[in-house]
Amino acid sequence: MYRFYITVLFCLISTGLIAQSPKGIITGKLTDSTGKQPLSLATVAVFNAKDTTLITYRLSDPQGFFKVPGIPLNDSCRIIITHAGSEAYRRNFLLSGIQPQLDLGTIKLSPDARLMEEVLVVAERPPVIVRKDTIEFNAEAFKTLPSALVEDLLRKLPGVEVDAQGNITVNGRKVNKLYVDGKEFFGSDPQMATKNLPANIIDKIQVTDDKEQMNQNPDLPKGQIGQVINLKLKKAIKKGWFGKAYAGAGTDKRYEAGGIFNLFRDTLQVSLLGYTNNINRPGFGMNDIMSTGGFNRSGINSMMVMSDGGFALNNISFGGTGQGIQHSTGAGFNMNNQLGKKVTLNLQYFYGQVKSDIHQLNNRQQFFNDTSMTTRNENNEHTTNNVHRIGGFIKWEVDSLSAIEFRPTVSIKTAHGQSNIHYNTYSNYEPLLNESDNEERRKNNTTEFSQLISYNKKFRKGGRTLYMSGTFRLSGNNDHQYNDAENIFYTNQQQVSTMLNQLRNRNLGNTSLDFWANYNEPVSKKLSLQFNESFNFFRNKDEVKTFDDTNNSNKYNELNDALSNGLNRNGWRSNTRAALKYSHKSFSISPGINYQLLNIDNRFQKNPSIAQQFNYILPSLQINISSLNIGYNVNASEPQVDDLQPVENNTNPLFITRGNPLLKPSINHSLNVQTYKYNMKSNINYNLYIYGVISNNAIIRERTVDKNGVQYTAPVNANGIWEMQGGGGINKQFKFNKDWKFSLGSSMWGRYNRGLIIINSIRTNTQNLNLNPGINVSFNWNDKFEFRQNYAVGWTRSRYANDALPGLEITTHNSGSELIIRMPKHWVWETSLDYRYNPQVAEGIQKSIYRWNAALNFLFLKDDKGQLKLSAFDLLNQNTSIYRTVTDNYINDVETTVLKRYFMLTFTYNIRNFGGKVGGRERLFLF
Repeated sequence: MYRFYITVLFCLISTGLIAQSPKGIITGKLTDSTGKQPLSLATVAVFNAKDTTLITYRLSDPQGFFKVPGIPLNDSCRIIITHAGSEAYRRNFLLSGIQPQLDLGTIKLSPDARLMEEVLVVAERPPVIVRKDTIEFNAEAFKTLPSALVEDLLRKLPGVEVDAQGNITVNGRKVNKLYVDGKEFFGSDPQMATKNLPANIIDKIQVTDDKEQMNQNPDLPKGQIGQVINLKLKKAIKKGWFGKAYAGAGTDKRYEAGGIFNLFRDTLQVSLLGYTNNINRPGFGMNDIMSTGGFNRSGINSMMVMSDGGFALNNISFGGTGQGIQHSTGAGFNMNNQLGKKVTLNLQYFYGQVKSDIHQLNNRQQFFNDTSMTTRNENNEHTTNNVHRIGGFIKWEVDSLSAIEFRPTVSIKTAHGQSNIHYNTYSNYEPLLNESDNEERRKNNTTEFSQLISYNKKFRKGGRTLYMSGTFRLSGNNDHQYNDAENIFYTNQQQVSTMLNQLRNRNLGNTSLDFWANYNEPVSKKLSLQFNESFNFFRNKDEVKTFDDTNNSNKYNELNDALSNGLNRNGWRSNTRAALKYSHKSFSISPGINYQLLNIDNRFQKNPSIAQQFNYILPSLQINISSLNIGYNVNASEPQVDDLQPVENNTNPLFITRGNPLLKPSINHSLNVQTYKYNMKSNINYNLYIYGVISNNAIIRERTVDKNGVQYTAPVNANGIWEMQGGGGINKQFKFNKDWKFSLGSSMWGRYNRGLIIINSIRTNTQNLNLNPGINVSFNWNDKFEFRQNYAVGWTRSRYANDALPGLEITTHNSGSELIIRMPKHWVWETSLDYRYNPQVAEGIQKSIYRWNAALNFLFLKDDKGQLKLSAFDLLNQNTSIYRTVTDNYINDVETTVLKRYFMLTFTYNIRNFGGKVGGRERLFLF
């Protein structure tokens, strides 16, 4: 399979290269009218002189030089050079085999105050124009398929990247918002327009910095400031509707069905969706839920993404978020309405349900001196989760300089499940230390209410800004956990049995009020003052009551006082920061001082109350040198409520946890370095980041393992814990001609940690090193043939200062291949092969996995609105989920049963007058 892919790839590349005829080159230098100032980022475009079609283009470098290759010989051509604020330069020329190069020498451009649109005819408009802080692309210069969407058009633009999930970056910086003719289109979510508007209605694409984000945080480094895209239309969109519906059935009783519909009429925008399936896949992809489903319009408080495509937003699972076999169902609506010119209203409701069937094998091997102890468990679990969420926002543009926003949300979650777990523990000296059969039943109810109000104020004095926000949260959680366990311990050739029949009730209540303000005051052109104030009030309740059922009557009414306790924690924290920022050209430095206060009162039902008061004076520093950003910060964070509760949790009789009410806040010194760069001339994009933190009073877990193999753990404070991690990537695009595109990229992620292990009174420092290099290749021929290949290796090593704990090391390999062919017309062929290899997993766990998927698509009906797809999942019937990790002094292997081979036939109907490219890996959306 791999040889076939590679052979096809290189044959096509070779064919394309051979087919190309010799090309010519034109060079020159651009200056202003005086000849002293070079003109950078001017657009040098070459057109066919007969039909004015664009042949190629380049931008001038910082010294004003330009070099335009790829010009056909023996064809009459026209060069047009444009620069914002300067007159256009035109010249016809002809290159030949005898004279394949033309040097235009130094070209002086005279000033011109007229708009470029007033000077150039439509056919002569340059493909790219750079105006101060705005980059403008001419959509007509970038050819796409007739059925292409805006997303496909963006992929053609230099410096613009659109990943598999539809996230957009421009010159390495994330796109936060996308407007249509300067107005929000279904909110500010970029993917709403990119995945639904056709490319052939776009006239221009304008890219600028996110000024709203800059107002909220003026000290934000340039590399972290998002981008805003504005789509200028050929004709205004006034009203319309679009969407999609699908249904499919397959072998092994697999099924899927759903629909998503959208209506926009002037300022009213409505989205409706519903889905159900049992194929471990979200009913809709994250892109569709966030864009077409409108989640970005009402805000995201939490997000979880799984490697196989499942995800959850705001604690609502859309499928694929757990393990095992899942049944996912959901429905909801989203409404966005512009009330007049200044007020925007959004309302949203979603319901989601996920039923999971899990079979999991876990193997944990620990090492002490010459002894290795292995704990193995097999789990069969069935769970059901339901979530209701109501949310929305009101945004009021008070005037041109200020805005107020209010966002309330309510969520209600219920969960129940049952699991049967069998444990056994053995060592290299003892064939069996213990066994346990634990039947667990659980019911959980969670209710949460939150509201956020923010005020953003700009002033007529440049650089002066004010941003304030306040958030109120109220939540309650009621958890009921029943455990019926039989435990057998083998010591001194004797067998001792114990029984556990108990109910553990835990009630959590949390109330918090947060306030944050940022004010920026310019003192001069180079100096500015910055003030930040944050205040948080919190009230936490954690009540644990444990009941025994000694008579096996299923009544659980005997209070176990030793395993019951309660904690009420009230407190507040504040952080005041003042900084002075000096800026000169591309350099800025901002030293600051933080004054942080912590006041906490911990009141226990059975233990003495503990009052804690802390105050810190902490430094901060931010340095920006062009695209290089360096930041240093110190902060204090208090322990979580879970770590303070001084009562044992014995629901797993072989692994018992307990809190520590004497924990202190941890002090964290962090250093952050990052840089990014996009070279428009060579089409190379790279980024690099390094993050390091040193923690004192860090919270780690102390463990004790007794002679029966039972483990006890509790949190403790430790000093000198530090971690450094970093990563980076580089990507280069090659364009042989307008039809052939090749991309090559590589990445590296690494992490080094110096920690502390306390186990059975052994205290030893640890050194953990993780390295994850990767490489990716992609090839595209006119959107008719696409090939992608990626490979990554993971390497982990742990070393210990105490010889009692031997060093550990693991290696993993991951590879992914994808091939798409869109020929003949109306047919799309696609296949993908994923390979995972874990050479060092425990005995009985599968080492290597091949997952081969394939599909055949047929497009029909008017405008290809109908799609019939025959898909095959896991053709080799090898799919499984295997993970190996190294933590503390043990290696953990987990194998989980997942979906095996099945075949499915799905019909999709696109309810719109335009469609997008079909085919590609089913990452987060099925179609």
